[in-house]
Amino acid sequence: MMNQQILLEATMIGTMFLITAGYFIRSKESASKKAINFVTALLGGFMVMAGTAKFFLPFADIFAAQIELSGLPFPVLSKFAGQMGEIFAGALFLLVLTEGKLISSKVADVIINLATLLTVVIMSVAVYVHLSPNVPAEVLPLQSKPPVLTLIVMLVALGLWWRKKKA
Repeated sequence: MMNQQILLEATMIGTMFLITAGYFIRSKESASKKAINFVTALLGGFMVMAGTAKFFLPFADIFAAQIELSGLPFPVLSKFAGQMGEIFAGALFLLVLTEGKLISSKVADVIINLATLLTVVIMSVAVYVHLSPNVPAEVLPLQSKPPVLTLIVMLVALGLWWRKKKA
């Protein structure tokens, strides 16, 4: 069962990567802009996918176990906030991709700030859950007790934010 979980997680992440890469390879933008948009789309898509997956089995049960075993307050509310927070943050990252088409640069700046802040908060809670001695690796993403994927997501979000601020 748990090996199926890892395979499913890896398949979902790989599919998201391939779809995003395919779209941006066809793009006519500069290499630098393509790279930034690729990472933004990948992060946004990943966050939407991860939040949505937590509504379906086996991820719903696994996520509920993480929340319960970690001792987070208001477990039902914490679970729902985690699911919806990931989806909303991902949607915000994807919305940033419409800068100059659907939204202005000023609005995109506000959105990237909000998406980054939300992602850092969510990933900080995830680090706490990973490090909780009551939460076994079997109920964590990629069955990894060290919060490697969590920290990568947080660092990518902060890197995008920093890059957007520099531009």
